[in-house]
Formats: sequence, C-alpha cells, structure tokens
Amino acid sequence: MASTYPTSLDAFTNPTSTDLLTSPPHATQHADINDAMEAVQTKLAIGNTVIGTYTAYTPTLTNVTIGNGTFSTAYCRVNNFVHYYGIFTLGSTSAVTGTPLPALPINSSADFANNGSMPYGSIMFSDVSASAVFQGLLVSNVTATTGGSRVQNTAGTYSQILGLSSTVPFTWATGDLIMWNIYYRAA
Repeated sequence: MASTYPTSLDAFTNPTSTDLLTSPPHATQHADINDAMEAVQTKLAIGNTVIGTYTAYTPTLTNVTIGNGTFSTAYCRVNNFVHYYGIFTLGSTSAVTGTPLPALPINSSADFANNGSMPYGSIMFSDVSASAVFQGLLVSNVTATTGGSRVQNTAGTYSQILGLSSTVPFTWATGDLIMWNIYYRAA
C-alpha cells in the first residue's frame, strides 16, 4: 500500500502474536511503514528548516495606494499557527492615506477578530530620509481578514497606540518602509 500521508492518515494492519509472517506479509508490512516514514520525513523537511514551508504572499493594504511600491512578504502555516512577515517599500507613486491595514494571508480565528485590539505582533514604520524608526503593534481588526496597525506615542505620561495617517508618525515619502512580524491562530 502506498502511503496516503499527509493527505490522510494511513491505516495499517497490526499483526498479532499468533499471526504468521505471511499474514499480513512481513515484507509488505516493512514496505508500508517505510513508505509512511518517508512521507513524514518529506513533510517535516531536513536540516534547519521548520515544519511547513514559507510561501510568498503579496497582500493588499487598505488605506495605502500601492502604486510602484514593492513587497517582500511571506507566511508559514503549521496546523492553526501562522507566522507572517513582510516589508512594504513605498515607491514614487505610493501613498499612505490612513491607517494601513495589511491583508492576512489566512483568516484569523474569530476570537482574534472579534476582540478588535489583540496584538498579533510588531509593526515598524521607517522614515528613511530622517533615519527614524517608529515602533507599533499590528492588532486584530474587526474582521478576520486584515490586521490593524497602530503606532506607539510616548508623548504623555503613558504610552498610547494611535492610528496612522498621511502625516502620522511622519509624512510618508519614496523609500519609507512598513515592516511587520506577526503570529496568530488561523480560523
């Protein structure tokens, strides 16, 4: 029997202590187990890789005119765990018009989406001309399909997270960056 893993679990016949080596056939039993183990090793990979593979992904960004900006993004899913990272570099025809909402490659679970402010991970905004980097949070949005970005403001007594605009945290220009690194549970 050829292994059906990872599409489905294999169903092996376990011999009992009273079975002869021909029932089930001894050679077939070894061949089935070997095929299944090769399928498991193929799925898990080798070397310093993690379970699962990273897939390139070009998201949409709500409140951002992409223009000739460029993306470098990827995600990996292992069961219901998703790691998603990316960089968007503004081009000469790109513009930030409000709070950037990057589309998630895989919808998040309802408990994240319904919360509306649960942090997924970090997001940073780089004003390349001023050599300034502003840290923020990528938080759950009111839907399971996008993350909401917020920038940290420490001007007062307590740190606050604020929405972004065409001038917050700086006036956006060519070469500026939006960078994120997040983890969340898939729907």
